[in-house]
Amino acid sequence: MSALIIWIGLGLVLSVVLVRRMHIVLAAVIAVRILVPGVVQNEVMPGLHPSTYLFLCFVLVQLVFAPSIFGRVIRSAGVWPQAIIGGIAAVMMTDVGNPGSAGLLDTAMFVLGIVWAPFYIFVFMRYSIRSIPGAGKAFLVAFTLLALTEAVLSQIQVATGRPLVWESEFSRIWLNGTVSELGAAIGTFGHGIQVGVFFAAVMPLLALIKSMFLRFTLAAVLLVTVPLAYGRMGLILTVVGFVFLVIIGGQKVLRSILLAAVVLGALLISIQGIAGEKLLRKFEDDNGSAALRVAAFDWFGEHTSEFFSGGYPGSRDLKGVGTLGSSLENGYFIMALMFGILAAVAFFIFMMCLLIGQTDIRERQSWPGAAAAALIIVAINGYSSIGANSIDIHLFWFVLAMASYRLTRTPQTKEDPYRVSWSRFPATVGSSASPALRVRA
Repeated sequence: MSALIIWIGLGLVLSVVLVRRMHIVLAAVIAVRILVPGVVQNEVMPGLHPSTYLFLCFVLVQLVFAPSIFGRVIRSAGVWPQAIIGGIAAVMMTDVGNPGSAGLLDTAMFVLGIVWAPFYIFVFMRYSIRSIPGAGKAFLVAFTLLALTEAVLSQIQVATGRPLVWESEFSRIWLNGTVSELGAAIGTFGHGIQVGVFFAAVMPLLALIKSMFLRFTLAAVLLVTVPLAYGRMGLILTVVGFVFLVIIGGQKVLRSILLAAVVLGALLISIQGIAGEKLLRKFEDDNGSAALRVAAFDWFGEHTSEFFSGGYPGSRDLKGVGTLGSSLENGYFIMALMFGILAAVAFFIFMMCLLIGQTDIRERQSWPGAAAAALIIVAINGYSSIGANSIDIHLFWFVLAMASYRLTRTPQTKEDPYRVSWSRFPATVGSSASPALRVRA
């Protein structure tokens, strides 16, 4: 509890000091969510993830010290998106009366941390990118530095065979009670799959870096590191992200092709090592992973009537009670198991609508953020994600906000949003009554 009190105090102080630079606090929220794994959040402080507590402090300070800006941000989210996300949260809360429910407090914390807070982080990020000069670049730098940090840490982890960070916590969760030899790169996430997912999400964002040499150098670092996580899905998604980077990354086609060839050559060389051999063996022999996923899919299809409009009435730990040999291995399936198929489908459709609404086909600079978010949606379907409190849902909203990033802006958005009047921001709020246009605003 003392750690929570100290953290809230620091969050309030940081938010007050940087009340006119909201993007700096939001970048800190992103960094904390990446650097503190979800699986150890209860080891650090009770209830919510530290990043969520920091965001709540930020929201409170904005409401008290900058109420006009706070109002603009909330209005920029649009009425319909907020009503829908509120409705989804309300439906999820009805699971409290279910025999298999985790209880009122835990359910409320889950809904707050997984549904409400990530969406509004996106709303504040989008507003700051569109109204504060340099905000988008600050977020891009944050994503890049975090990816480099994870890459360096992953390389050291494989070289030393130790987690290095959160070692005692990971030893209790993943390493069977001992600080045993680490089998793969896990970064600060605690699992190799999440390392690959994070690299895949950052890869398209590198297209927003002006320097082509720097862009491809960073891409090479991520590509040669991702095999160390021994995750097939992470490798595939990162390569897909790299292909997008090559396609959208610049007008100098020949130079892009040459640099891409060098990067792919580095990837092929890295796969020739021990890490690559282990990963390739997983493609050849998945140790029954595919069979477990098929069994999970079959079980889900056979029992949908039991949790169509509410959570599963029995134990949701299907592996723990011996119902299955693994979890459902699909984030949306697990969400359906916890809160009902209707809630999971509504949440998925909501995410897709926001993704489509943020994508401007005519504006190429919106494509990297949209592509990164699309890769996250694919990743959520590939492993436990939502049920394991991983980074996926948060990361989806973080990178989707980057679809609003532009290298150049019109003069009106370069003014300090804390000094101009509400009437100067028609583009931020959106004047159309169309929900789709309002979402894009």
